[in-house]
Amino acid sequence: MTKTYTVPPPPPHNEGKTPAAWTLSLGVVIGITLAALGMVIGMPALLVVGIVVTALSVVAGVVMSVVGLGKKRPTRSAATS
Repeated sequence: MTKTYTVPPPPPHNEGKTPAAWTLSLGVVIGITLAALGMVIGMPALLVVGIVVTALSVVAGVVMSVVGLGKKRPTRSAATS
């Protein structure tokens, strides 16, 4: 008995241009820049602020993706059919 498989539909073509992706990317760039600047000029407070900004932007990006502002994912039934 041969099985036939259907090709899943292609994902939406957005190249990561979603609010969640932009928030995550911009937040990480700003946070890492602040942390690096804090290291270079010797300000531990600025280093900590940069690390916190980076961590918060990662959390914000993931939360935004979960609530629907990220890339649309196929439903489980479509992926397993």
